[in-house]
Amino acid sequence: MKPCSDNLMRLVTYTRMGVPSIGIELEDGVLDIPDAASRFGRMHHVHGKMFPSTMIDLLQWPAGVEVVRQILDRYNEATSQERPLLYKLSNVSFLAPIAQPGKIVAIGLNYMDHVEETGRETPKAPVVFAKFPSSIIGPGDDIIIPSVSKKIDWEVELGIVIGKQCKNIPEESVLDHIAGYTIINDLTARDLQREDGGQWVRGKSIDTFCPMGPCIVTSDELGDASGLKMHTKVNDVIKQESTTSNLIFNVIQLVSYLSKSFSLEPGDVIASGTPAGVGFTRNPPEYLKAGDEVELYIEGIDYLRNKVAAATE
Repeated sequence: MKPCSDNLMRLVTYTRMGVPSIGIELEDGVLDIPDAASRFGRMHHVHGKMFPSTMIDLLQWPAGVEVVRQILDRYNEATSQERPLLYKLSNVSFLAPIAQPGKIVAIGLNYMDHVEETGRETPKAPVVFAKFPSSIIGPGDDIIIPSVSKKIDWEVELGIVIGKQCKNIPEESVLDHIAGYTIINDLTARDLQREDGGQWVRGKSIDTFCPMGPCIVTSDELGDASGLKMHTKVNDVIKQESTTSNLIFNVIQLVSYLSKSFSLEPGDVIASGTPAGVGFTRNPPEYLKAGDEVELYIEGIDYLRNKVAAATE
């Protein structure tokens, strides 16, 4: 995986020698957050418990992301002798940043060019559906083509990660409730989607159908995430190419709108929609097959890559 610049705070969930933890991805390696918190003398007990070692526990701590920012600042100010050792990128494996969010709320038909390629009418309000958290996989994990479907489609999407509880949030307050952003591949079984007559959950929630990662870039770095270039490549061929400025309903509008219907909790993820270039609208239609390699990119976040494999018995 391409190393990340130290200019952005990228939060990762990773394993090293089979032990999972959370860290900050730096250009020279991964800084383990719980270890650094202890090393730098920060308060590393929260409500009588040890410093969070999972991303969702960190996000559920109201001061969690700010404490991590302070830890990173302390690391950057420290001498080489004072700094904790970084784990080399070659010695760690990145997981989905959030393994089991309470909710994955997804938005359909949220780029005008995608609306046009599907022949639908422009939505007057966000089209909302859900994906099951059990569909999540991380960077490098295989997308498995299930026996029940042969028409698997790609969809690059900006993922919005909630950092504070949201209910009836006005637009001007939304950024205070966003922890950061990640990349999501909202994979879809198009044949099941059609069979279900407009109900999308089954075709969107198959196991492995929500690749996520490779990190969470905090909202203080990316703001409202507008103007970020994005693409999908399948076997190095560009299939989708757009920018988050083309969202019909932007990040601020989506979070405020959703919060008026149900609470958004820390660690919840919103998949904000995909631009034109999906497989089923092509002539002839194109679908993922075993052996394919899928690369998603969003500027400021990095690359999410997964291979495709057939289901085994």
